[in-house]
Amino acid sequence: MKNMLGKVAFITGASSGIGAAMAREYARIGADVVVTARRKDRLDEVAAAVRELGAEALPLACDVTVDGELEAAVGETIERFGRLDHVQANAGFGVAGPFHKLTVDDYRRQFETNVFGVLRTVAATREPLIQF
Repeated sequence: MKNMLGKVAFITGASSGIGAAMAREYARIGADVVVTARRKDRLDEVAAAVRELGAEALPLACDVTVDGELEAAVGETIERFGRLDHVQANAGFGVAGPFHKLTVDDYRRQFETNVFGVLRTVAATREPLIQF
């Protein structure tokens, strides 16, 4: 990635794994970072790591499967930083277990997060991205 000084990155699913690593990388190259996920305690840890790298961090509890939560998080982002430059729709998970023990609802939850969560993220962030 290039130098991101003065930019703001918004990451869903940032409480662990790839999302947390992206948050640290954005901070390392100069961006301020908004980290979102369902687990606020883990987000606080990621935000602390971002701050140690010299960037600002805004941890926001946000469930990509709940209508309105992404819009609220984007609103807080704009209120705090005045802009939104990069979005990583990273929230997701995989259903695991023996096929005969899994239910349609298990797959529905996965689809809701991995597909509609991305669409909700795009819908909630497209206007702020177009403005800059």
